[in-house]
Amino acid sequence: MKRYFKREAESDHGLGVVYMEFDGEAASRQVEIYGDRWFDSRTSYYPDVGPGLCDQPLSELGMLDEEEITDKEFEQVWEKALNK
Repeated sequence: MKRYFKREAESDHGLGVVYMEFDGEAASRQVEIYGDRWFDSRTSYYPDVGPGLCDQPLSELGMLDEEEITDKEFEQVWEKALNK
């Protein structure tokens, strides 16, 4: 079962937000946004951000119920990332 999350993030670019899709325990897609900089999991590694996709299982990330979002919200962000 796929689940989707949005949470605050921090990188060398400052504060931002990360959107994550999980298929069971494994992350399957991810988008990170810091200001006008967008990073997504189509690239495996970004030198100034890190891995393009979370390598920890969902159960170890401590995601909160209020961080869960709909598939529609995730897909809207994913489509924007594809067009960046």
